[in-house]
Amino acid sequence: MIDRAIVLVVGIASLAASAVAEPVALRGARIMTADKAGTIESGTVLIDKGRIVSVGADVRLPAGTQVVDMTGMTITPGFIATDSVIGMVEISGGSDAAETSSRSGRISAGYDVQYAINPLSTTIPVARKGGVTRAIVMPNPGADNATFSGQAAILSLQESLQPEIIPHVGVVWDMRTGAYGRGATFVQFRSDLADVRRYAKDPKLFAKGEIVSRQWSEPDLAALVPVIRGEKPITVRVDRASDILTLIDIASAEKIKLVLVGAAEGWVVANQIARAGIPVAIDPSDNLPGDFDEIGATSDNAAKLHAAGVRLIIRGGAAAHDAGKVRFFAGMATARGVPAEDALKAITATPAMIWGASDLGSIAAGKRADVAIWSGDPFEPATELRGLYIGGQEQSLLSRQDSLEARYIPAAQRSAARTGGE
Repeated sequence: MIDRAIVLVVGIASLAASAVAEPVALRGARIMTADKAGTIESGTVLIDKGRIVSVGADVRLPAGTQVVDMTGMTITPGFIATDSVIGMVEISGGSDAAETSSRSGRISAGYDVQYAINPLSTTIPVARKGGVTRAIVMPNPGADNATFSGQAAILSLQESLQPEIIPHVGVVWDMRTGAYGRGATFVQFRSDLADVRRYAKDPKLFAKGEIVSRQWSEPDLAALVPVIRGEKPITVRVDRASDILTLIDIASAEKIKLVLVGAAEGWVVANQIARAGIPVAIDPSDNLPGDFDEIGATSDNAAKLHAAGVRLIIRGGAAAHDAGKVRFFAGMATARGVPAEDALKAITATPAMIWGASDLGSIAAGKRADVAIWSGDPFEPATELRGLYIGGQEQSLLSRQDSLEARYIPAAQRSAARTGGE
């Protein structure tokens, strides 16, 4: 067992050194592709220049390929944490430790999370330890609970002061914080969309002061133009079944792309959501009502949505430190009836596709080489992460907590030994 572990570590280290210089083949692993190939019980993943060249049970290897024995391991795509504040929060308190929303009454939809992300955040290595390679970072509502929270971005969790960030992948609206009541909130929303359509046709109207249904800033209007054109989705945090039906009607009438987040009562209207083709991002652990919008919360939400044919995305806990636990939330969904391969897609391929990053989220030829190597079933809590690669580059699995443990635990043990354990 010890010899096997040493061989694996040496092989992984060699992979990191050669990620750019030569092709690398990960051979003999169980490969969960999250793609049409499904699960390959014993196969090879060929990686070159940061991308996956080929995957299958019998892959032809070019001359000079370095082969790493992965027998007994399971390879998955790197996981994607959806609706995350990772990189924007260190601790949930204090203005210097969290910047998740606009503090300006003049900027709402235009709030751009890419500038709030700290690539050196201590929460990022913690997420990597859970096999997470990317995150859909989404802002929270602003100080005045404005209709729109801001623009989401896809963050690479690579070790870098300048990580890859795909900005402006959609606008976020937390409908649950509407300060004006539903009778006004939905009316204002449709009025806002009408303003944006006018602006899109003639941006000069803003300078003339002719777009006045609310106190708009031009960045807000510009951020929403891709939404009304159907180019980018609007992500709405919502729980109540009746609100979901209203949003479905509005999305149909306005011809906008909608993504639902939360949807605690989504199972009640699962068939309507499926017919509308609207994806839903849920937390499978959300099984108790936190307020009256969630009276129908149930552990079967994911399974019932999946059974109805809804495109399912699984999100983890809201806290930045919980991003790396997304595999456990996928495991909860499988325990309630969601097939394992579909649960895997819900934390890999599906969020990548929904937010416009089709070259991420699966193990297939041409895709980015974001892969995680596991000691067994990735949804089992006892399974260990043995290696993680983003764009073909090995990533550290050490966090600040690990460094603190290495620094202080031995000293504490020595002190205890000197005092007889008192």
